[in-house]
Amino acid sequence: MKTIFLFLILLVSPIFAQVAMVKTIKNDVRIKRAYDIFPIKTGFLLNEDDVLITGKDSSVGIIFTDGTRLSLGAKSHIVIEKYIYDPEKNNFAFDLNMTKGKAMFESGKFGTMAPEKVKFKVPDGIIGIDGTKFYVDIK
Repeated sequence: MKTIFLFLILLVSPIFAQVAMVKTIKNDVRIKRAYDIFPIKTGFLLNEDDVLITGKDSSVGIIFTDGTRLSLGAKSHIVIEKYIYDPEKNNFAFDLNMTKGKAMFESGKFGTMAPEKVKFKVPDGIIGIDGTKFYVDIK
């Protein structure tokens, strides 16, 4: 029985690998995960495909496993579409899709190891990373 349980944990865990942690929250910040939408708190762990939604007069700060920092302002909506940070296998991918709001992005190790693998999608294009910081304001 223990063997079956351990096998199931190992089988499922890569699917739900945490990619970031919520460091700061102000007011109403929610996450859409699968079919559920619920409020989150500081320390909450984020996965690929999570959607972060900030309310009026709200903000959130998150840090990814490579040290990249992302801050979202009020009325923001962003999807963590893909995040792979595996320097040992030279495997990198970082895709974010922001449809509205304000964001401040400061790259961590991705900025030096694989900047070409970072894609920050916005309604009218994609922002490529060629530095360490940028600010986005989508109306």
